[in-house]
Amino acid sequence: MKSEASLKKRYFLKLVTNLVGLGVGIGTQTIVPRALGPASYGDFTFLTNFFYQVVGFLNFNTSTAYYTKLSQRQHDTGLVRFYLYFTLFLGFVLSVFVALCFFSNLKHIIWPEQVELFIIFGAVWAFMTLCVMVLSEMSDAYGLTVKSELLKMALKVIGLLLVVILFWKSWLSLATFFLYQLLMLAVTIGLLARVAQKSRFAFSHNSKLNKEQLNVYLREFTVFSAPLVVFSIAALLEGVLDRWFLQKFSGSVQQGFYGLAYQIGTLCFFFSSALVPLVAREYAISFGKKDLNEMGRLFSRFVPMLYAITAYFACFIAVESKTIFFLFGGKAYAGAALPITIMCFYPILQIYGQMNASIFFATNRTIEYRNIGLAMIIVGLPLTFFLLGPKGYGALQAGATGLAAKMVFVLVISANVQLWYNTKILHLPYKRFFKHQVVVIVLFSFIALASSYIVRDLIFSNAYFLTQFVVSGFLYTLGIMGAGVVFPSLFAFKKDEILNLLRGVIAVKKLS
Repeated sequence: MKSEASLKKRYFLKLVTNLVGLGVGIGTQTIVPRALGPASYGDFTFLTNFFYQVVGFLNFNTSTAYYTKLSQRQHDTGLVRFYLYFTLFLGFVLSVFVALCFFSNLKHIIWPEQVELFIIFGAVWAFMTLCVMVLSEMSDAYGLTVKSELLKMALKVIGLLLVVILFWKSWLSLATFFLYQLLMLAVTIGLLARVAQKSRFAFSHNSKLNKEQLNVYLREFTVFSAPLVVFSIAALLEGVLDRWFLQKFSGSVQQGFYGLAYQIGTLCFFFSSALVPLVAREYAISFGKKDLNEMGRLFSRFVPMLYAITAYFACFIAVESKTIFFLFGGKAYAGAALPITIMCFYPILQIYGQMNASIFFATNRTIEYRNIGLAMIIVGLPLTFFLLGPKGYGALQAGATGLAAKMVFVLVISANVQLWYNTKILHLPYKRFFKHQVVVIVLFSFIALASSYIVRDLIFSNAYFLTQFVVSGFLYTLGIMGAGVVFPSLFAFKKDEILNLLRGVIAVKKLS
C-alpha cells in the first residue's frame, strides 16, 4: 500500500498545480479565441495540429518507450543522452521536410491558404511541445513531479498575465500569439532541463555515447517501435486528413469552431490528466516486477475513478454548451455549440484510451496495440470523407460537427476493444467496466439536464444567464455528490470509504 500512498501524495500535489493550470487555461481560452476570431484561431489550430501529427509520426511512440524504460531504470544516464540525440535528429528531419515543401511548392496543397511564416511557427511550436512533453515525462519518471509541476504552474500564471497585457494593449494577433507560445515553450524547456540537471538525474558530464552503447539503445527502441511504424504512418495520414478535409471543404471558421470545442474538451480532462502519467509509471514498475495483480488493482482502482471525475465536468459542459461558447468565444462562435456538446464526450473516453495504451506499452504488447489502431483507422478514414467531404460527392460536408462526431465514435470503439484485450491480460471482468461507462454517462447527463431544466425553466427563468449557469452547476454538483454517496462504486469507492469520509466531515464541523 506504500506505493499507493506515495501515488496519492504525488497526485494531490500535481492536482493542486493542475487546478491553477485549469484557472489559467480558462482565462486564456476566454481571451484568445475572442481576440483572434474564428478564422485566425482556426488557422492556429490547423497548423499546430498538423505539425503535432507530423512530430508524433516521426516520434514513432519512442517517447512512450523512453518514459516506460526510464521509469524502470531511473539511473540509466546513457538512455537519457541517447534520447536527447534522437530528439535533436527528429527536429532536423522536421526542418528538412518543411524546407522541401517550400522549395517544391507543395505548401499550397498541404497548407491551404496559410502564410509561410505561420507554417514555420507551427513546425517550431510542435517540436518545442515535444521537448516539453519529454522533459515533463522525465520529471514524472524520476519522481520530480512536485518540482516540475510547481515550475509549470508559475509559468502558466506568468503566461496568463502576458496574454492579458497583449489583449489589453490590442497587440494580440495570430503572429503575436505564435511568438508568445514559442517564448513560453522555450522558457519551460530551459527550466525543466535545469530541474533535472540540479537533481543529478540527467545530462551527466559524459555527453558522448560509444558505438556499442548506441547500438544497444537503437536495438531496444527498434524492438519497441518497429511494430508501430505502419500504424504511425496510418495515424499521421488520418490525423492530417481529418483537419485537411475540414480546412479544404469548410474553411478556417469551421476549423476555429472545432478548435474551440477541442480545447474545451481538454479542460474537462484537466483533473484526470494529473494522475494518468503517474499511474502509467506504476504500471511500468509493476510489470518490471512481473506483478500483474498490482497492475490489475491499480487499473480497477483508478480508471473508473478518473472516468467519473472527467464525466462530472464533461456532462455538465455538454448540456451547457450554449453558455460555454459565449463565455469562451462570444457570439462569433455560435456555430461551435453542437461541436462542443459532442466533443465533451471525447475526454471521458480518452481516460480509457490513455490508460489502455499505458498497459499495452508497459507490457510490451505493441503489436496488438498496432493492429487495433490500424483497424480503427480503416474504419475512421471512410467516415472522415463521408462526414467532411463535399456534398457533390455524396458526403455530408458537416464541418466541425462532423469531425467531432467522428472523433467520439471512433474513440468509443477503439477504447473498448483495447479494454477487452487488457482485461483479459489483467484477469479483470470487461462487462463491469463497460457497464460503468454507460451508467456514468447516462446518469450524469440526466442529472445535468434535470439541473438545467429546474433552474432555467422553473426557478430562475428570468435571471441573468451567468446566474443560471452557476446555480445549475451548484445543483448538478449536489446531485452528483448524492449519487456518489448512494452508489460509491461510480467513483470506484467502497461504502466504508464513503462513511469514513462523511465521519471526517462531521468531525471537522463539530470542531469548528
